[in-house]
Amino acid sequence: MKHTFGILALVALVLTSLSAYAQEMNSLMFRAGVKSPELKNDSVTFRFMAPKARKVGVSASWLGYDASKLAMTQGPDGIWSVTIPQPEPELYTYTFQVDSVSMLDPSNVMVQRDGSRYMNAFLVPGSFADQYAECSKPGNVEHVWYYSAENDMTRRMYVYTPFGYDRNNKKVKYPVLYLLHGGGGDEDAWSTLGRTAQILDNLIASGQAEPMIVVMPNGNPNQYAAQTLGIPVKTNVREYASGFDNYSSLVADILPYIEKNYNVIKNRKGRAVAGLSMGGGQSFFIAFRNVDVFSNVGIFSSGLIGSSAIGGTPFDAESHFPGMYSNPAKYNKFDVIYLSCGEQDNRIDGMKDFKQKLDANGYKGVVWEQFPGGHEWKVWRRNLSSFVQLIFK
Repeated sequence: MKHTFGILALVALVLTSLSAYAQEMNSLMFRAGVKSPELKNDSVTFRFMAPKARKVGVSASWLGYDASKLAMTQGPDGIWSVTIPQPEPELYTYTFQVDSVSMLDPSNVMVQRDGSRYMNAFLVPGSFADQYAECSKPGNVEHVWYYSAENDMTRRMYVYTPFGYDRNNKKVKYPVLYLLHGGGGDEDAWSTLGRTAQILDNLIASGQAEPMIVVMPNGNPNQYAAQTLGIPVKTNVREYASGFDNYSSLVADILPYIEKNYNVIKNRKGRAVAGLSMGGGQSFFIAFRNVDVFSNVGIFSSGLIGSSAIGGTPFDAESHFPGMYSNPAKYNKFDVIYLSCGEQDNRIDGMKDFKQKLDANGYKGVVWEQFPGGHEWKVWRRNLSSFVQLIFK
């Protein structure tokens, strides 16, 4: 009798497994039957299976995530679809709005996270977007845990090393770019949304940028790592002057770790710092407070410098660093001061004003660029590409 029960239990287990397998295969077959997005000739088609939905639209990055601008039509098979001309070459993100509920595209495995938002993505190749493609000579991106004495935390950062990097070859030394994310982001942002590894790989392979290491830390002082790891934030971190002047840990903790554990140039000529939005404000404080540590700084779409346009007090560099304008020789030591903003970003006037003041006070190496777009990644990816082609020459 015991053997009979054992055999029946085994049969039940096998049948359950087969049923689960069949369900999984049905799910896969269902997804395979709905192709989305489909890039064909000069068009792109989005499809979504929702037989009982009343209203479906595509919330697309190039349309300001306004789903009303890209409504879908339901066919007799229950599949909603819309076909539009392909937007210009770029990496785009989108979700579906299904009866006012945001949903991912189950047919598209390419998913990106921007803070707490998840979105599907697709790439329209060509022109600048070719820099986002995988390179035949890829570097590596390491997830590195390090100790930060500033707030007594073990924290995580991403470190890009270029193709051919050999930690055992101590004779070859690389310059380092410390690259900071924006508000709501974390150490994953530049790697995933910014396509940092792909951009660097392609520019280095083509000789347009010097081989370099790129360090992408978590710029939120209370986070051990990205919140996706489920680690609670630390509540008793030190108090800082502001949300921009809060990252002294980069020089105090991260820089020494990198210079101890990687083959890098250990002088200011081999160091640069740059960031977007919040990270741009952090880069301003880090660079100008440490002019003898860094030789290059990139400030992209800074909410600090463009603060008056977003409800803050007008930016006054002299008040932060006495002598910035009254004694420029104190700070005029950079090889490159790269400033940029999106043309539709309301921070642009403040950024331009800062650039003009630097020029008026004789600062060298000041570079200004503006790109079509707002406060968004398509602008910041271009910023990164331009900046790395200027530095460490």
